[in-house]
Amino acid sequence: MSEMSEEEFVQALSEAVSLWRMQEYVEISFYAFYVYYVLITMDKDVSIIFPQKWNRGKVLYIVCRYGMLVHIALHLARDYRNYFVISPVNCKVLQAIYDIALWLVFLASDIALGLCLSALLGAGKLVAIIILILFAGPSFVSFVFTTVSGIQAPADPITELDQELGYPCYITSSEQWETTIGVIGEKPRAYVSLAVTAVLVLLAFVTVAIRYKNQTSRLFQTIRRDGGIYYFSLLGLRLASVILRVTGQARLDTSPPAAILYSAISDVLIPILAQRLMINMRKVDYVGTRPYASTLLFAHSPPGGSEYVPNKMDDSLELYSTSSGIRLKGSPVATSEKSDARTFA
Repeated sequence: MSEMSEEEFVQALSEAVSLWRMQEYVEISFYAFYVYYVLITMDKDVSIIFPQKWNRGKVLYIVCRYGMLVHIALHLARDYRNYFVISPVNCKVLQAIYDIALWLVFLASDIALGLCLSALLGAGKLVAIIILILFAGPSFVSFVFTTVSGIQAPADPITELDQELGYPCYITSSEQWETTIGVIGEKPRAYVSLAVTAVLVLLAFVTVAIRYKNQTSRLFQTIRRDGGIYYFSLLGLRLASVILRVTGQARLDTSPPAAILYSAISDVLIPILAQRLMINMRKVDYVGTRPYASTLLFAHSPPGGSEYVPNKMDDSLELYSTSSGIRLKGSPVATSEKSDARTFA
């Protein structure tokens, strides 16, 4: 294959830099929206979450809400133009930490989804544990493969181009990624995740049909009251993620703007929806299920009222506790893991 001419090289470089800029602007916009959302909802933290004793529900909420802020801060420090001077080893450490932070956020979201479904089913402890494993299992496997692959990839010094542009850390190339465990069983893992998610979606709809079979005239209002609107939004986003991973990966790989936009939306929407779900579960005046289900998930209001009263409400949000997303600047696996944008032919 002949070498690039000077004009071709300049054109390729221009396109690559434009792509990096687009990624940065899109992601920073969504990150700014998330920070704005956290700031305008601090009153809910103060009035609903912080007054509680430390319990599993409070830990899930704090991890989901503030773990995303940790991920954003580290991601901006490592992968954006800031002219920081960071050693390759420290770059690898930063990548591992922000991958772990993002996975903990998604894990908290998965647990919230699983607990919501368990409570709506009126499930016992064993069934609840099985549901939680189904929710969290695939993302845990993906996290292990992604994190170990990031550790296996060599920590190279940054190129002269990256240094001039202000990027502080290296980016794992496609060739380097293929030498890690990240490519092992990638398609089978995607299909297993799709099958598990499809089962959970079916179970969710069956649950709604059973749980609300005598309340069809007020179905939407009741589901909204029980936090179901956030539950189904989260589950739908997760199903879309898995379907794109299985059937649309090539399309996303050849359409970096779509991959960037999808990554930013999923990274920000998942924690926001999960937080709203947990807030709804804490506030709701829930009646009509077994005591175990309401103790597992929902808080009770004082008799005769549905408003939240911190000093009189019991701590029944004692939730029963048992991903990185796309990064064009990162490991080169699209959709569920990472892909390399700072390379060009």
